[in-house]
Amino acid sequence: MRAPIALLPSHLADQIAAGEVVERPASVVKEFLENALDSGATQIDIVIEQGGEKLIQITDNGCGIPKEELLLAVSRHATSKIQSLKDLAAVATLGFRGEALASISSVSRFSLTSKTADSPAAWQLRGEGEGHWGDITPVAGRVGTQVSVEDLFFNTPARKRFLRSPQTEFMHIDQLVKRVMLSRPDVGFKLVHNDKVVRQVLPVSDEASARKRLAQLMGQPFVEQSLSIEFEGQQIQLNGWVGLPTFNRSQTDMQYLFVNGRIVRDRLLSYAVKQAYADVLYHGRHPAYVLFLQMPHDLVDVNVHPAKYEVRFANGSWAYDFLRRSVRDAVAKPLNAEHGSGKTLGMPMEAAVAEGFDGNSRLNAQTAFFKTQQAGSGKLQAALQFQMPSSAGVAEPLASYNTLSSAAEMPPADVSEFKLGFAKMQLHGVFILAENARGLVLVDMHAAHERVVYERLKKQWQQRALISQPLLVPMVLTLDASQLLVWQEYADWFAKLGFEMEPLGPEQLKVSAVPALLAKGNIVRLVNDMLADLAVAGQTQQFEERLNAMLSTMACHGSVRANRQLTIEEMNALLREMEATERSDQCNHGRPTWVQLSMEQLDGLFMRGQ
Repeated sequence: MRAPIALLPSHLADQIAAGEVVERPASVVKEFLENALDSGATQIDIVIEQGGEKLIQITDNGCGIPKEELLLAVSRHATSKIQSLKDLAAVATLGFRGEALASISSVSRFSLTSKTADSPAAWQLRGEGEGHWGDITPVAGRVGTQVSVEDLFFNTPARKRFLRSPQTEFMHIDQLVKRVMLSRPDVGFKLVHNDKVVRQVLPVSDEASARKRLAQLMGQPFVEQSLSIEFEGQQIQLNGWVGLPTFNRSQTDMQYLFVNGRIVRDRLLSYAVKQAYADVLYHGRHPAYVLFLQMPHDLVDVNVHPAKYEVRFANGSWAYDFLRRSVRDAVAKPLNAEHGSGKTLGMPMEAAVAEGFDGNSRLNAQTAFFKTQQAGSGKLQAALQFQMPSSAGVAEPLASYNTLSSAAEMPPADVSEFKLGFAKMQLHGVFILAENARGLVLVDMHAAHERVVYERLKKQWQQRALISQPLLVPMVLTLDASQLLVWQEYADWFAKLGFEMEPLGPEQLKVSAVPALLAKGNIVRLVNDMLADLAVAGQTQQFEERLNAMLSTMACHGSVRANRQLTIEEMNALLREMEATERSDQCNHGRPTWVQLSMEQLDGLFMRGQ
């Protein structure tokens, strides 16, 4: 026989809520840090003992809590951050539910000490779990708040058994604090574990301090091999740092994404960044980045997860597309493009300073140089002509283009005008050795030219528009009702890509023509994959990926092969084309096309100066 329905005791309701809010000690730290940041703190100190099981203490210099509100602060559903449904629809603070302190205090020995600017003393409230509160007493203290949790889960031993070792629990705390430090460069932090300072960062005041702080948190190699980016669109902004494709990881452990200052784990946005690197990253590797996305608060729903790690967008495909395009454009910049102008793209942080890179002056110098040299020498014509299917399915030649444009045999006096310098010789028919202002440049001849040809083919394909090829026998696809609904919504878009489709029955789709380049591919799988992406994200890169794979194969076969002897003019022409080509740092498969050896590195190889 069932028990009668009854209201839960308040302390039991708090402990049940704690099961959602307090997964482990790191969850407590997260809630306290969010409250500290919401209070306007500019300095936050975190003290941890035994991985947070014995002590979690966080002190801030924020606005503080008045004496008369201390007891209310630890009550369920009590908050100063929202007062109406309208406020909930546009939450600008990190915390807002008013459940955390009540839940945490119900499973720990808890104290809350706070002082406002107009209060003569700090006031302290202490509790022993299960809603047992002592008197509010005056204590010495500075403006701000200190919240302490001792003996976490002391009264819920079943939950305590699920804690890992102190080292493991502190690792989770440390990673959380690192993310918060990245999210708020304007705030100073100090993290202490078992009386040892583990992390300490100062507020950012200028570009130099920003680089120093980023190096403390992400490591110097990331700083040296990342691009500072800043893009702005309608009602949306993106800034932060993206690692160069050559700085990649075996795991996703260096990917940090913040939406309106909030740490988020969003599969759609993570996938957008992954797609931005799709054409330059070696397979099985992952990019590194620290990115901040800003948009109106009423376009982001943060009230979808108890721990507030997940968000929902009013228009997810809009955010996805902006993020993908922005990062893609950043990592695709040609070597001679100007970086860091206005709202576009910054330089590789340390490398830019070392090289004194000036994109405009180099580009102007290169243009003038080519005009001078080409006046007296004809262009070297390509031996290859690529074939592209016509609308009738018959191959027709693309406009002939230069495989390697002409270049000067003698470089100008100032080799610093060009990023890759000027060729000196070819090594075993595979590598080009060039001299630039920094030292020696080694270029993989085939890989570099493969990228140049590939990017040129992509542009030619886009300029010629997409061509359909009729099928001799129309193809019939069997789809379910939900897939047909997706196709109906995006039917015009499929038509623009070169597909001719029409419904044949309640669960069938007739395909009469397909994009010419993909006619020999697996159309059934392609359409199914595209529909699946559109259903989930409202976006798909399946078509672009298949098309690029075909063009990549054509480029591979059409680029200069190993053991082909090039003249100095041809080598220099390839270097100039690399400098003007997007994504030329990597071949079509994500491998590097060139490496730089500085004079300091060369001196070190021969122990010069030692």
